[in-house]
Amino acid sequence: MDDGRFDAIAIGSGIGALTAAAILARLGRRRVLVLERHSVLGGFTHQFRRQQGRTWDVGVHYVGDLHQGSTGRAVFDYVSDGGIRWNRMPEPFERFVYPDFSFDVYGDEARYRADLVLRFPQERASIERYFRDLKRAAAWGLRHFTAGLLPAPIGPALRWITSFSSALPLSITRDYLDRCFRDPRLKALLVSQWRDHGLPPDRSAFLSHAIIATHYLNGGYYPVGGAGSIARAIAPVIEGAGGACRVRRDVKRVLVENGRAIGVEVAHRKGGRDRIERYTAPLVISNAGAHNTYTRLLPRELAGTVPEQIDALGPAPTAVSLYVSFRESPARLGFRGENIWISENYEHDAERESEDALRGLPSGCYLSFPSLKDPEASVHTAEILVLPAYEPFKRWADRSWKRRGDEYEALKTRMAEGMIDLVDRHFPGFRDLIDYRELSTPLSVEHFAGHPRGAIYGLPGTPERFRQAWLGVRTPVENLFLAGADVYFHGVLGAAMGGVAAAGAALGPFGFVRAMTAITASHRRGRSS
Repeated sequence: MDDGRFDAIAIGSGIGALTAAAILARLGRRRVLVLERHSVLGGFTHQFRRQQGRTWDVGVHYVGDLHQGSTGRAVFDYVSDGGIRWNRMPEPFERFVYPDFSFDVYGDEARYRADLVLRFPQERASIERYFRDLKRAAAWGLRHFTAGLLPAPIGPALRWITSFSSALPLSITRDYLDRCFRDPRLKALLVSQWRDHGLPPDRSAFLSHAIIATHYLNGGYYPVGGAGSIARAIAPVIEGAGGACRVRRDVKRVLVENGRAIGVEVAHRKGGRDRIERYTAPLVISNAGAHNTYTRLLPRELAGTVPEQIDALGPAPTAVSLYVSFRESPARLGFRGENIWISENYEHDAERESEDALRGLPSGCYLSFPSLKDPEASVHTAEILVLPAYEPFKRWADRSWKRRGDEYEALKTRMAEGMIDLVDRHFPGFRDLIDYRELSTPLSVEHFAGHPRGAIYGLPGTPERFRQAWLGVRTPVENLFLAGADVYFHGVLGAAMGGVAAAGAALGPFGFVRAMTAITASHRRGRSS
């Protein structure tokens, strides 16, 4: 048993947990204990390294809404005390590649809209309407989630009011596209970034698409020093208030007494053995995801029917990532650090992508170059991402890391070759530059992050997800709050805002307003100094 010197415990060290802990430390003067099951802090914001200085990101490929004066910049500046430096990506920062054309996207909304009209002049009116609808849906989402953070009767009343305008944001993305556009190439182009939230247009809520699309209207940014610099900058803020960040602590359950969270029980991996530890605190914030929290960390009688409701949302998206390094700069092939989205056809069909990817014939991928975005990088690297189904990997789920057998390794080799072939067809010479490669599957995510079925995006962003009254920061257990992407939106900033929401809920009825006021005021002072 610990000495009880902490005011709060955060489960996990993803950006949601770190954000919540830093706000409680700065604004609430709370001593927060952050517990991470992996050997490094950061969750999906951490980096991993291999020999000769090779480094890759596991989740942070780029972040939007970080221009000066933006909410995103204000949040990250506050929780890191200005310790994170952001490098704006080169322009164009996105390139959508299709069989018979490619399209460059600049971090300027007016130019993006004008370029679309220039390419598809017959769809001008629909394009103009589309940008208005994106903002309408995103604004609805902000009102919807803010309502869930406000006390009664204000919050419930606001959510009831917003329900009358939910038709657009909670429509299926494909249905919206079919209703508003005629050209199949334009329909495909507008949702090229669907892998940013994990669901293709035939499953996703238009809200999920709108949040991502508006998030990047002002371009993309990348942390100087790589994704690992985020946790390295936030941890001192937490520790400076008397808190602590501890790794290799796998939280097994939340301790509940008389309906109130009082701490956690942890397996501490050391010397090849697990030692059980208990930590107590009057406040617990879970960044382990809604699924893990309700199905693994809480007793069944306290979780109620939530586990069944989570299952009813359908399978959460996962990913396979191929990490490569180069013998010389990929700039030789014309890359400048922009994101490359390759699609072999105009139908962003998840089932087809899953089947083709497993055969080594992916129908599309996302390509990122962390070394070209980071001025401090010393070795050139890239990451290729595809989204297959989880089921084909399930047969090896009960085997330990690096001991899954020849068939599993053959599958990984086939997928890696297919992903490299796909990129090389569109950018000849790519394969010849590679001097190292390593593939990560959904089982890797399960092993290192503890997310079931390798769910790197959290709960799927379907219309039904956003209709769930139970899904939010608060839980049936007093003083237990959820943080991260499941309670707000997908992506790095979405998960961070989930952390702001959790900290706000812990600070009292209007804590979210209080937290955002402090964040905004601090940012204004920083800009004027």
